[in-house]
Amino acid sequence: MSGVVRVILPLACAWAQRQESIIFRTGVPLPPAEIITAKRLGILHPERIRLRAVSQVPPLNWLLRLIGQKLGVVSGQTIGMTLRYGIFIREEHWGDRRLLVHELAHVAQYERLGGFHGFLKQYLEECINPGYPLGDLEQETKQVESSQG
Repeated sequence: MSGVVRVILPLACAWAQRQESIIFRTGVPLPPAEIITAKRLGILHPERIRLRAVSQVPPLNWLLRLIGQKLGVVSGQTIGMTLRYGIFIREEHWGDRRLLVHELAHVAQYERLGGFHGFLKQYLEECINPGYPLGDLEQETKQVESSQG
């Protein structure tokens, strides 16, 4: 594991868990048609997924925003972010099926990789090498988005 990921991973996992709990309290469940899509993508627990519209994705603390910008993962153009079963969607992109399919593919990856630690470790490593959006996880979501969106 790279030194950068080793340092930020605990902070990123704690932040992601807090954000997921906020989405659980304030978000909405997947519509029935999208639960079918989630199952088709192999998601084990689509009933746990919640969506939350926000004006800015993600609402990061200053340190994570700075690191995310340096890695190329976060910018003013970010329109969606998945935090295990919680999904932020920028308000003006609410209802964008392709974006939702992309984010659902990330939910499936979280499940497959064992949750926050496993997913974020691999995702952050891939953001460093080969760089965002060239890593395997992001490329997988792009393929799913193209085939299902």
